Amino acid sequence: MTAATPRLATSDDAEVITRLLKAFFSHEGREVAHLRQNVEAILDDPGRGFFTLAGESAVATTTIRISAGGGASAEIEEIWVQPSARGRGIGSRLLRSAVAECRRRGIESIELRVTPDDHEVGIPDFYLKQGFRDRGRQIMEFAGE
Repeated sequence: MTAATPRLATSDDAEVITRLLKAFFSHEGREVAHLRQNVEAILDDPGRGFFTLAGESAVATTTIRISAGGGASAEIEEIWVQPSARGRGIGSRLLRSAVAECRRRGIESIELRVTPDDHEVGIPDFYLKQGFRDRGRQIMEFAGE
């Protein structure tokens, strides 16, 4: 497998997924507690979501939500390509692979979030080129008390 060939991750990939996601979160200035355990929990329960890998250089995290009516939707939460592997189309192939896996599972509603920081570096244009459309939604998050 070349670094540019995306595939569905297995439980054997927990270490590489954790390493890639740590790099992603570090890039954003965040640290996620219990990251390895969270990765393993998703790998152990494919009904929660899945990871798509492109070798040791890229990962996409997809969470699956099941509604009370039984329908499923998915959110592609993180896409990370190591800086040394960028500019080769790996991110595009990784995203298409994640979308294809959702379709294979019968999931029609696939979303992702774009932050104000993403706009500054042109990420929305990347998603538009991949077939996503801007629905103009603003996501609010509970901040706690």
